[in-house]
Amino acid sequence: MNIDGVNTVCVVGWAKSGIALCDLLLSLKKKIKVTDSRVRSSFDTKLINAYINKGVEFEFGAHSEKFIKDSQLGILSPGVDVKTSEAAKCFCNLGTPFVGEIEFASWLTRAKFIAITGTNGKTTTSFLTHKVLKTKRKRVFLGGNIGVALSSFVMDTKKGDLIVLEISSFQLETIIEFKPFVAVFLNIEPDHLDRYCGFEDYFKAKMNIFKNQGKEDWAVLNKKSDLKGIVEKCTSSKILTFSDEFENENFSCVYRIASIFGLSKTDCVKVFSDFAGLPHRLQTVGKLAGVTFINDSKATNPSSTAWALKNTKGKVILISGGKDKGVDYKEILPFAKKIKKVNLFGEAANKIKEALKAELEIGQFPSLKSVIEASFKEAKKGDTVLFSPMCSSFDMFSSYIERGEKFSELVKELK
Repeated sequence: MNIDGVNTVCVVGWAKSGIALCDLLLSLKKKIKVTDSRVRSSFDTKLINAYINKGVEFEFGAHSEKFIKDSQLGILSPGVDVKTSEAAKCFCNLGTPFVGEIEFASWLTRAKFIAITGTNGKTTTSFLTHKVLKTKRKRVFLGGNIGVALSSFVMDTKKGDLIVLEISSFQLETIIEFKPFVAVFLNIEPDHLDRYCGFEDYFKAKMNIFKNQGKEDWAVLNKKSDLKGIVEKCTSSKILTFSDEFENENFSCVYRIASIFGLSKTDCVKVFSDFAGLPHRLQTVGKLAGVTFINDSKATNPSSTAWALKNTKGKVILISGGKDKGVDYKEILPFAKKIKKVNLFGEAANKIKEALKAELEIGQFPSLKSVIEASFKEAKKGDTVLFSPMCSSFDMFSSYIERGEKFSELVKELK
């Protein structure tokens, strides 16, 4: 889309991607308005004032047509729900077009996208794909849902570059023209059912990754998925499938992606052998009195926690809880024999307790600090305290990263 005729842009959401969008729009010499439903006191006043001094206008505590009306384009941050957002309703009422951050930023580059989605494994697969491709190509970028907004680096890219994007269902909801050269679909399990009408609605959002692909583009799919239902959505004629030839589906997927760009198994294995894992995903953060503490804050749904339990040795005291996403917590019950106790905190504690209490011993605590301290007291030498929440972080924390960092900090304070 040509944005030359767009003078004023309204950015919805003042967080990491919103800030990156402001920097990008300032470099494009656009007039910027930022609207966020949260109150101004929730934010860093110095940062807001710095952007006001650059000419950015702000509205906090509401999304009003009066504030938005002179904008020619709206851009939504990934966390903004198109179906319920007052800002989206305002854009519709005013007849103002709006898109997501990924969609807008993608208009500004001629680089090729490798877009990776799925319920679980997106971050690891995106990280490793970037690392493998960097062994043979100098200009490979990494961003998206992994924590680096595409807007923050898109102007540094050019034709011939590769951009590896971890992309969530939220980001895929607002796709219009975004066209990945390689679209990767890892897996799908029920998730974010607090945002979607049901599993089919969630699945439909994920399928947008294939929406604009042509015959010359690639689709990389999991053999274990319902391939028939997914292949029907693919407009690409180039389809690769992966399973677990590396005894790890993430590694196998990365190899398939790398093969498109001429890399060999040997090239991949060199990177895989040095990979020690990512922060907040089965990350060992401490050992005390023979008890191992693992930070798995990235596990924001039960299928992720089930995978963590499968890959954790010995008996486990599981710490879970957070903001409920409308999912089925009984998904972890096949691993009940490994769990000594489940200790809960956060908004979803009661719901998780009801789902698991028939088969597992349950404890409930008022804070992350108290649940960690209790879990340590209850653990014996050789046990693992696994922090794998099964929920989003937004009842108490701004992100799974902040939540994981707090867990690690509190573990270090134990005596």
